[in-house]
Amino acid sequence: MHFSIKTWFTVFFIVSAIVVSGVLGIMTIRDMHTQIEAAIAEKTKSDLATAQEIADYMHPGQWHVVNGKLYKGNFLINDNTELVDRIGRLTDDTVTIFLNNTRVATNIIRDGNRATGTFAADYVTETVLIGGKIYIGEAEVVGVNYQTGYAPIKDDYGNIIGMFYIGVSKKLADQLKQSFIAVAILSARIALLFALAATCFIPVDRWATVSSRYWPGNPKQ
Repeated sequence: MHFSIKTWFTVFFIVSAIVVSGVLGIMTIRDMHTQIEAAIAEKTKSDLATAQEIADYMHPGQWHVVNGKLYKGNFLINDNTELVDRIGRLTDDTVTIFLNNTRVATNIIRDGNRATGTFAADYVTETVLIGGKIYIGEAEVVGVNYQTGYAPIKDDYGNIIGMFYIGVSKKLADQLKQSFIAVAILSARIALLFALAATCFIPVDRWATVSSRYWPGNPKQ
């Protein structure tokens, strides 16, 4: 069974359009994913620095521990919601202050209560409390994915006595990714429709006449 030159050319044109659209779509989605992840990580770093500045502004003075409780200047942090709630409203983030690796003030709600008395993950403790480094990474908090940032809290002598946590919800980022993927798929379909429409108007007959001499299966060969 032989197909006409125009049929073969149309099939080739359509397949090429599908392949090119698919490759470009995948590359675009991957690039978009990378850029969104980088933007969320950058926001986490920025919000973490902002939160610490707000703490310094609202409660001047050094971090220190008295009788097993954490203070910022003269302000008692343990079970005090003012600071974490203020930062949370300004940044739209989850906020937690740790004494060592224990949450002593937080706006994270778990089972209807603030999640104080709970502990940081071991890998966070190792990085921040032991290593003295800032931790930036993804974590699940009360069933929601967050891009998290943890910074060490130090006293007057430079000893690490706790951690400052910020969590940027990834829900918006995931929604943006889904929306972008939907737009990319729609664009690919539109491009394919244009490719199909174009085959109806491409003057392939002249090309076909010349090429038919060399086309595989041509009876005139």
